[in-house]
Amino acid sequence: MAFWEKYFTIQKLREIFSGNLGIALLENALTRDFDSLCEFDSLYENFNTGQKSILSKLLDQIPNPSPDEWSELFLNSLKLAWIDHIEQKYPILRGVSSNKLEDIQSELQQSVKKKQELSNEILLLKARERVYKNVEYNRLNNLITYRDVYHQVTKKRRIWPVRKLIANYPREVFDLIPCWLASPESASAIFPMEKVFDLVIFDEASQCFAENGLPAMYRGKQVVVAGDEKQLRPNDLYKVRWEDENEEDIPELDYDSLLNLSSQYLMQVQLNGHYRSKTLDLISFSNEHFYDNRLSLLPDFKVINSKEPAIEYIKCDGVWENNINANEAYEISRLVRDLLKSDPDKEIGIVTFNVRQQLFIMDQLEILSLEENFVIPDSLIVKNIENIQGDEKDIIIFSILYAPDKYGKMNMNFGSLNVEGGENRLNVAVTRAREKIILVTSIMPQQLNVENSKNEGPKLLRKYLEYALSVSKGEFTTPLVEEKRFSQSWYLKNRIKEFDYSEKDLVLDQSLPFVDLSMKEGDQYRAAIFTDDDLYFNSISTKEMHVYKPFSLSAKNWKFMGFTSREYWQNPEGMKSKIENLYLNAKTKDKKL
Repeated sequence: MAFWEKYFTIQKLREIFSGNLGIALLENALTRDFDSLCEFDSLYENFNTGQKSILSKLLDQIPNPSPDEWSELFLNSLKLAWIDHIEQKYPILRGVSSNKLEDIQSELQQSVKKKQELSNEILLLKARERVYKNVEYNRLNNLITYRDVYHQVTKKRRIWPVRKLIANYPREVFDLIPCWLASPESASAIFPMEKVFDLVIFDEASQCFAENGLPAMYRGKQVVVAGDEKQLRPNDLYKVRWEDENEEDIPELDYDSLLNLSSQYLMQVQLNGHYRSKTLDLISFSNEHFYDNRLSLLPDFKVINSKEPAIEYIKCDGVWENNINANEAYEISRLVRDLLKSDPDKEIGIVTFNVRQQLFIMDQLEILSLEENFVIPDSLIVKNIENIQGDEKDIIIFSILYAPDKYGKMNMNFGSLNVEGGENRLNVAVTRAREKIILVTSIMPQQLNVENSKNEGPKLLRKYLEYALSVSKGEFTTPLVEEKRFSQSWYLKNRIKEFDYSEKDLVLDQSLPFVDLSMKEGDQYRAAIFTDDDLYFNSISTKEMHVYKPFSLSAKNWKFMGFTSREYWQNPEGMKSKIENLYLNAKTKDKKL
């Protein structure tokens, strides 16, 4: 018996001697697997003591394992051993599941706040020091440094132009006024062709012709070019640009805007945060169709729970005649009157597709204000899509303008929207509102037959009308971009969702793109949860998630809490308890409000 125990387990020997295991079957199996058994014995003999100990421990855990069970158990044990090794080598990693991380995070937040305050004070101090640093006095102790400049800017006759003042007193002028705001053309006309500025910043560079911006660049030691290629391009409709047909084929001459030219030579940084709109439905269309869902927006807690659509679709019976839709203008005038009465503090902007409609709306507003005795505030603007870029208002009223003519025929002539790049004009127009867009139109989306349009502008207009109509009906849902970098089983947020919260009437979902999980009671949001999953992994810096994100959430009135995977490993029940307490505290706070 002792001899056979070298080759068979006691259980197998009992099966053989009892007849439960046929000898013929055993012989066939031995013949089939003999080479593998020899290879296994050879491999096992070459194992060191530690490797044999691992096999022994695996057998203790699963006496009769399948290959998959052994593999899963071994890999899981290997991961745990690696984590333990790393944490022993770097003990600070253990702090993520203790109060130490919260203390460090709080200290960092306080330091960032203090730095911001000190930076502002230092900036103002240096600006004051610059004014008095190089002052000179005469022998009678009278200040002479700014004497001539003061004389020139206060005299009543023979006033110097700014260019001459800078040319004669450059040091005094730039010490007093270190920052200047000017167009590229003005900068070229006013400032000498030398590096008079430490930094030149171009804003809205997508609208600036390259030849207009280059001279201003030479006035600075460093240059920042800011703009959005998805917004308006330079417009040379009423400008004459010199072109030489005999010029060589120079690639740089193919770029119209300063932004496009600069992008070929300068480092590019994409700004992914959107701060104008207060709700997701105001920016979601542009985010999907122009920015590949790269933009992130953090809406206000009170606004997102109001459930009021941010886009209102108003259908009126307008007629297209002489490039004007009179009924839409009348409707918009009445809307402005009502808004000024109900929300006088709100800033209003009106956008339309052409200049004639713009001027007609302005006339109707003036007529109605005189008839009904209300004042049109200075903050109200009426613009077309060619010149609305750069503006923003609380409420934007959008006059679509297009309508059937008096014979009921739809003219599919979309003007500047139908040219190459015309879709950028639509993008500008629909992203000007902070709180609400009121769409005044004489058509329904299906009335636009744009399938055969050469360019994207008319097609996107129809899609926007469809989108606006669905939002107006309350059918908007937040689009979520799935993270496919890792297996879903890796994510802590999915483990958290598996907890049983039925006793607390708590629902966790992933309906908001700016947090990992959102707490809901019915259709009302209560709080937000962050984990160390994909949002944390994709953050651009440590300070973004530990400092700036908490600052933004607090400013937007959100209750929130962050969790780490190590907390889940250490104490899953404790994590569940924290989540339930956060939910209860958020509910109590909301009821008090």
